[in-house]
Amino acid sequence: MEEKPGNIVDITDRVLVDKELIVRASEGDKDAFGRLVLKYQKKLFRFLFMMLGKKDATEDITQEAFVKAYMALGSFNSEKAFYPWVATIARNLAINYLKRNAKEKPASEYDDFLVSRPDTAGNPLDHLLEKEADKKLAEAIAMLPQKYRVVFVMRMFEKMSYEDIARQLSISVGTVDSRIFRAREKLMQMLKDYI
Repeated sequence: MEEKPGNIVDITDRVLVDKELIVRASEGDKDAFGRLVLKYQKKLFRFLFMMLGKKDATEDITQEAFVKAYMALGSFNSEKAFYPWVATIARNLAINYLKRNAKEKPASEYDDFLVSRPDTAGNPLDHLLEKEADKKLAEAIAMLPQKYRVVFVMRMFEKMSYEDIARQLSISVGTVDSRIFRAREKLMQMLKDYI
């Protein structure tokens, strides 16, 4: 048996565990689905919060995405990874929310648990500085105009291709490219004192 490097996450193993939980959940085991929710809710919340910039809306959409996923388990292809599927549901809900509330400016909310960087248990001052930098970045992203914020988050945090973003938002790849460029430009301007 070939040994895997310790720092590489084996996605196949994760999909197999998720597949077992999904099969059990689709057979009515609510605890199995609860384990999937516990496994992915913080990651999904982080992604949505960066898109929406509002804690209440993020909580509502995170919950709604998992409810919709549970209701649609019968149509889910269990050979696929669960998180990208539920993230697509959540992203669509978030985009619809943003369209309905297009005139609203995002609130500048931020919670400590949004910091996705692991605690390195190193120098406490370095850790504090990293948390402050993450906070400033999250606040700057929340201040981006919606059309820039959405594509930036989809690209940088969800690692979506330009083509997938374009398809998801019904815009051209060139528009995606220019919006990401403008988002980066605006972020650089907002964060110039911290870079």
